Amino acid sequence: MKILDVGCGGGLLTEPDGSLFITTINKTQLSYALGIVFSEQIAGIVPKGTHTWEKFVSPEKLESILESNGLSVQTVVGMLYNPFSGYWHWSENTSLNYAAHALKSSLQEQPAPAEFALKGEAEELQAEASTNSGVQEDLKK
Repeated sequence: MKILDVGCGGGLLTEPDGSLFITTINKTQLSYALGIVFSEQIAGIVPKGTHTWEKFVSPEKLESILESNGLSVQTVVGMLYNPFSGYWHWSENTSLNYAAHALKSSLQEQPAPAEFALKGEAEELQAEASTNSGVQEDLKK
């Protein structure tokens, strides 16, 4: 298995030592407009009430939380969803969705992979989007 989506239980994978991958929605006006107004209220891509803007978190805030809890953030990368194709794509733009990869502190001395790359990542993202009814965004760089 290349990826295991454990939802809110991601912290369980970091015991003892390891990588933590988080995908979430940035807290921006654009994410409010597209993530809530457009996707829930206009297009109906996800059910109304799926997202709560007050719970969205910026990459900077997430990094601060992770680092204050003994993790070292390795990478933060944007993710874009194309509702017409049903595929997710990596992006430098984190204003909507983004993924973060962090390591437990005890692993900081070990060299981190230069880049986390998956063969067939688009297919895996498509499969993940399908199994989660397109509500959850997935992966990281």
